[in-house]
Amino acid sequence: MANFTPERSDAIRANLINHVAENPAPRRRRALWAAGFVLAGLVAGAGASAGAFAATGMLTATPAQPSGQPTPAYPDAVAAPPGVTPGAPIIALLGDPITETFDTTTQISLEDRPAAATHARVTMTPLSPGSLNWGTDAGGNNPNGGWGAQDFSSGRDLSAWYDYPLDDTVHTLYLNPTDFSAVVTVQYITQIPTHLGVNANGQTYGVEGSIEGRPDLIRAIGIAPDGTQVVGYIFASELDGSSPDHPGLPSSPDEALRWQKETQEKYPNGWTVPVYTSDGTTQIGTFQING
Repeated sequence: MANFTPERSDAIRANLINHVAENPAPRRRRALWAAGFVLAGLVAGAGASAGAFAATGMLTATPAQPSGQPTPAYPDAVAAPPGVTPGAPIIALLGDPITETFDTTTQISLEDRPAAATHARVTMTPLSPGSLNWGTDAGGNNPNGGWGAQDFSSGRDLSAWYDYPLDDTVHTLYLNPTDFSAVVTVQYITQIPTHLGVNANGQTYGVEGSIEGRPDLIRAIGIAPDGTQVVGYIFASELDGSSPDHPGLPSSPDEALRWQKETQEKYPNGWTVPVYTSDGTTQIGTFQING
């Protein structure tokens, strides 16, 4: 991958910011938004806690990567333009996508790519039930996906995508299916990171997965008082607790099990946390957490 000179970074940054400002990007789906999909090295969803809860609302995040994967040479972060949530990258497509149907072990070359590409966006559209290990690590340190027969009968969109970081060590995409067939699409992209926002109270806000770390207020989709979906922010600390009664982390495995039992007994249907605007004060809805 070519290095980003200051001149190249400035030119790409200016062009992309102008493009996004004029054409606000749609909200990005959470990484790997597919039934039954498991990504090694990534907790996708509300995050892990001692209570092992799951969120029935939806957090929005930038795609994370398995441990040991390369780190691309990002240009410097910029302020998020209109249409881009603070902390989410500005994304531009580069060149034409590559599409291939496969049902056996397959390798796709990533050598012939635009110099400005920081990631390869790989989209998987399954054609049959099965499982798949797919990624840029020849040794298999890659995401693993599984689609069952019940997924195909659900009527849901089963496609999933992941942004694989690129550097000069990445040359090949490895697809290792087990009783599985799919259409794979590779689209090269440039990502320019954006800064998290900071509100009047000094709290950071934006998406989970920002290169600047975890914000105090994480962008999420909750439910407004009238029952419609609402986009806002929830405090990260609200996600870290085991329950409303135990906002911190347990000090031992025994305490974790005790807290989990208490939570299941006291909150069998879960609990809600407030969804705020970016000021962290104005409540606009709630976010459901299942215990």
